[in-house]
Amino acid sequence: MILFISSAIVSFAQNEPEIILLPKDASSVMKANKFFVQNVEDKRKIKGAGIGKIIVFGKEKPVSLANSVEKELMSYWSYTAPKRNNDYLPLYISVNDFQINEKRAGPNKVTGDIKLEVTFRYYRNMVPVELTNYQTSAVYTRPEKGFDYPKLVKQLLDPALMHFQKWQVSNTGKNAALAKNLKLIFNEITSTDKSDTVFYSIRRPLVWSDFQGQKSRPGSRYAAAVFTSFSYEGHSYPKDNDIVLQLDLKTFMVKSMSWGLAEAKNAGTLRHEQLHFDITRIVVERFKKRLEAAELTIEDYDSEIQYQFLEAFREMNVEQEAYDNATGHGLNAGEQAAWDRKISKEILDIYSRQ
Repeated sequence: MILFISSAIVSFAQNEPEIILLPKDASSVMKANKFFVQNVEDKRKIKGAGIGKIIVFGKEKPVSLANSVEKELMSYWSYTAPKRNNDYLPLYISVNDFQINEKRAGPNKVTGDIKLEVTFRYYRNMVPVELTNYQTSAVYTRPEKGFDYPKLVKQLLDPALMHFQKWQVSNTGKNAALAKNLKLIFNEITSTDKSDTVFYSIRRPLVWSDFQGQKSRPGSRYAAAVFTSFSYEGHSYPKDNDIVLQLDLKTFMVKSMSWGLAEAKNAGTLRHEQLHFDITRIVVERFKKRLEAAELTIEDYDSEIQYQFLEAFREMNVEQEAYDNATGHGLNAGEQAAWDRKISKEILDIYSRQ
């Protein structure tokens, strides 16, 4: 009896699985990829080397790779995309489905179906980032002898990496998942479209017409009050290899909540209230510095920003109270002059750096 052995399959004993040896040739090598295969994980329900069943001499036999799916596909795809570079993406591939199943359909006729489903991810700051997935299947008919299984498997595996390569190219600079770093930028809002709000600007000091509220505490000994505060709005977008996080910072006073007695509307009182506004702006600058020094990550930057914002808000209230206590709400001329010099210098330092 003559035993037929295909060049693509190594046969062992009758009850042993047929082994498919994956080819490695120059045509499989991708030359333009900006990723390398870091790891392959078998996530099929039944792990190991087995990948299904085929028909050999009219009989059904299990079929497998030479080693486990993880080892074999890692070896194959590492050869296909061989570049290891610190600037490239370390790709993790999960194999969710990979199988070949055949049945004898008649004399010298075998039908089969093949399937492959994989997902791609990587780790950024030790956090998994899901990227994309690839799924394919096909049916075929073959004669019972002389079938090239390695070529069949190659036609299944190569398009998976080609799919990811195309996805990476089309999503770089557009998809936040591919960003490697967080770039923080600030935008100070200095103009307003709301008649009740004055945004801080070094070129636009407060004037008495900004104080449009009514005195809310009858009998109070205060001659004037200014309501100042700050807020931020953030939005992010991918650019090149970064996530750009832009914070729009608003330092403002509210006209309807700020007031001054008619007899107190003089230059000295207005200057005292202006310094309250300046203190709020200085606190915002310190808020910016703390964020620049913080270790913000792409995965969780919002909680740190919220924390620093609350800390800055508390600082603003403490600083405003200290200013009023030291100057006697502007009645202590010596302290008022000292605070004026101190705050004016800090404001000039802020804008001289811009």
